[in-house]
Amino acid sequence: HSPAAGTLAARSAYLGGCAGTRNTEAGMRFGVPVSGTAAHSWTMAFGDEKRAFQALQALLGDSTVFLIDTYDTIRGAQVAAEVGRPAWGVRLDSGDIEVLSRRVREILDNSGLRDAKIMATNDLDEFRIAEVVGAGAPLDAFGVGTQLATSADAPALSAVYKLVELRIGDEHYYTAKFSEAKSTLPAPKQIYRERHCDLVALHDECSSDFKGEPLLRPVVSRGELVETLPRLSKSRNYAQSAISALPEPLLSIEKSAPYDVTVSRRLLQLAESIRNDQRFGHLVGVGRDN
Repeated sequence: HSPAAGTLAARSAYLGGCAGTRNTEAGMRFGVPVSGTAAHSWTMAFGDEKRAFQALQALLGDSTVFLIDTYDTIRGAQVAAEVGRPAWGVRLDSGDIEVLSRRVREILDNSGLRDAKIMATNDLDEFRIAEVVGAGAPLDAFGVGTQLATSADAPALSAVYKLVELRIGDEHYYTAKFSEAKSTLPAPKQIYRERHCDLVALHDECSSDFKGEPLLRPVVSRGELVETLPRLSKSRNYAQSAISALPEPLLSIEKSAPYDVTVSRRLLQLAESIRNDQRFGHLVGVGRDN
């Protein structure tokens, strides 16, 4: 990763649905809402946990989040309860967050801080979050960094770029690959998204023949933008609406469900004609450019 990776990851995370970032450059460059908490070094610099919390509170007021595990989580929660309002809540950054969150919630509630929230951090991922939420842990927010920005479970994205159309002078031809592991479909295409499936068709097929929304449109042509890029907030809203429209089984983090992708009759016929011609060493021509 380059030094810019964290900033770009913060933008992408916000676009995908996260509420904000602690990356101030992402806030400055892209308008991502910025929030954060003090580090352990803040508390250690004061030598006294209570003085550190009071100094932070004087700076941040209602936005204060006390990091309570610098020395001892339970004692830190008790100190935060003594300091009291104004504050947003507390943060847990180590230990068994399911067990500790229950004890911390009890301390806060017994001190009259029932509105104080509890945030959890420390190398969380979607599986750990689902686990503690499913167990009923009294957690209100999660800060996710490493597992979100580094793609630890899939550090490489395997992709292959294949030729589907060949132009030689005034002639152009469609091409395809039919090996079992890396087969492709010929020609430029359009994809139509229907309610529970996608349909792949030739780009020049009549769109009225299909029910779905066409997904592909030119954004860059000959190195130049041909469409004004939307603001980040608009992209975020679009992403949320698109995710919400997906069938429920696709949203599970436990087991991936199959998603139907069909191919138009014309595209299948073209692929079959190319397969037949390849047996004789021919290219399938589509005539002269007009």
